[in-house]
Amino acid sequence: MVSQGGRRLPGWPLLLLLTLLLSSRSSEEEKETDSFSDVCATCHANATCQQKDGKNVCICNYGFVGNGRTYCQDKDECQIGTEKICGNHTSCHNTYGSFYCVCLEGFQASSKNKIFIPNDGTNCIDIDECEVSDICGPGARCVNTMGSFECYCMEGYQVENGTEPFHSIASKASCKVVNCGIPPSIPNAYFAPVNKTTYGSKVIYTCQPGYVFESGNWTSVCNTRQQWEGADIVCKEINCGKPPWIQNTDIFWDNTTTLGSTIFYKCREGFQYSGGHNFSRCTVSQKWENITFECREITCGQPPLISDSDMKWNGMSGLRSVVEYKCRKGFYPKGIKHHSLCTRNGTWEILDLRCEKKKIGFSNISIFNDTCIKWDRESGRTQSEETYIFHIQGLRWYQKQFYHKVTLNFTTNSQTPEMCLQLPPGSNYTVNISTANLDHSILLYMTTQITDPQSPEIEFISVQGSLPSLHLRKAEERNGPISSYQAIVIPWSSQCSFNCYSLTSLTYFGKGTDSDGYVAAEFPAYVIDDDRLKFALGDRLYYGKYYNAPLKQGKDYCIILRTVSEWNGVRTQSCVIWAQIKDLSSPPQHLTVVILGSIAAFGSILFLLFCIACTAVPTSPAELAKRQFLHKTGHLSITISTGEQSAASSSVIRLFLFSNAHIYQSCGRGNTIRRGNQWLSSSS
Repeated sequence: MVSQGGRRLPGWPLLLLLTLLLSSRSSEEEKETDSFSDVCATCHANATCQQKDGKNVCICNYGFVGNGRTYCQDKDECQIGTEKICGNHTSCHNTYGSFYCVCLEGFQASSKNKIFIPNDGTNCIDIDECEVSDICGPGARCVNTMGSFECYCMEGYQVENGTEPFHSIASKASCKVVNCGIPPSIPNAYFAPVNKTTYGSKVIYTCQPGYVFESGNWTSVCNTRQQWEGADIVCKEINCGKPPWIQNTDIFWDNTTTLGSTIFYKCREGFQYSGGHNFSRCTVSQKWENITFECREITCGQPPLISDSDMKWNGMSGLRSVVEYKCRKGFYPKGIKHHSLCTRNGTWEILDLRCEKKKIGFSNISIFNDTCIKWDRESGRTQSEETYIFHIQGLRWYQKQFYHKVTLNFTTNSQTPEMCLQLPPGSNYTVNISTANLDHSILLYMTTQITDPQSPEIEFISVQGSLPSLHLRKAEERNGPISSYQAIVIPWSSQCSFNCYSLTSLTYFGKGTDSDGYVAAEFPAYVIDDDRLKFALGDRLYYGKYYNAPLKQGKDYCIILRTVSEWNGVRTQSCVIWAQIKDLSSPPQHLTVVILGSIAAFGSILFLLFCIACTAVPTSPAELAKRQFLHKTGHLSITISTGEQSAASSSVIRLFLFSNAHIYQSCGRGNTIRRGNQWLSSSS
């Protein structure tokens, strides 16, 4: 109930009014609905009926244009402009009644959909192609750009088939690694073989043998410019400077101070070797090897005393000092030498002098021909036979293992007996002679002279074009102490003719010549370690006082090995053919020493010539040796002349080498024939 003017009105009139209003409105709406339905029925299939300004109208749907009733045709939205309708980096595609957008290559929709209509805020964003692994290929780096990407070669690589920047998909360009090639050479240095020569590879340089590092960097690196850089090593030649001086010695030296240079020391006169090697070499440390070689003054000390004798001596005990002995009154000298010299060995010579008071079973004893003894028998014993017992002992100071001991019985009835002993050469002997009943005895000292030394065992070498490597092994000291070995070079002609006693002092620089030959090297026997030595011809070094000169190209040479023995002021020597070198300028070829057995006719001629030459000396052992090599095929004839210095004592040795390696030698002063290592001799 509503109050009006402070009065309450009845409620039903209000309700009635309200009903009338609603009824009137419903009637109007029915009319309008009928009118709307009439217009909408005429709308085009692609139109929609809509009320506008209180009227029903037909409006073409979105994507169509027209009056909405008679026609609605497709609207090409893309004509507005791609960027306006789709946005940046897009392409627009019209469809019937609509359109869609696609991102350009290199871009993608923010909605991740392939196509879109930008009414939801979708836009095209750049694709980062560089996120794809190895998109630019090996050795390249990717740089993203708006809608695309670019490729650049990384450090150590360079563009191939194109230029930078390049697109790996649109072009054939690629990156290949930088290659510096073979490292450059550096004077007096070398580098180890390298497996890689590409960018960043390293090579290490080392000084060549004979040179030592002085300064610089020895590492080189391949850079981006295809160049090796960094190495500037400086190698200087090794120089040991002046060799050390050793007291009481003389130096034999070729005046070179580079790596491998060798100096030799020799004790001066009056001094003797007392230990250590006698040579020193220049080493990589640029210093001469430490040397312990020492020469001490030769001193023989107090002379030995001889019973019942007086000694005449000036108190000097150096080299060649002399002491003399004289038997006292009432005594008689027995022996040959009455004086003793101080020797190089630091000992006094052994004397056979004895001072006897009474006459014994033999007297006037003397030595002749080195090993023969004669004496006078005691009176009263001349009519009967007497037996003497010889106790002989021999030693060699230079050969400690040598010991010769023998006991002989000698029976004679001669008034002046003589006894010649068969003793090895180069030895000191004590000979005790006593009668069988031992009532008389005497002690003698004997020294046997040396003979030609035993030649070492060598292999004859024949080469062409190159220098052979020569090996030397010590010879046995059967015939006396071996002092040294000499390598002798002489020109080769049809035969290798050579006098073993010539060239005693001729060096390469000597003015005189013996068929243009010279001594190339001398090796003292004691410097041959382990009984073996390797020798190279022409190495330009001094061996002893002799210069080992290089051999001339295109020449033929014969190499002789001479073995020298010295003992008590006596010098003997023997020679053997060591090598033949043919045509040094031609390439090395192996020359054979053995010719095929099929050329027997040529060997027979050589055999007949040899027989004719040897018939001049009628010696049965030689004839026996000749018969032993019948039917042998010879292939090389070598002649060696030997002699004692005088023409009267000279002789000729001819060597015939056969296919069965037998060697025969024919000598002038009597015949000596050698087969292998066996000698047959006959007196002349």
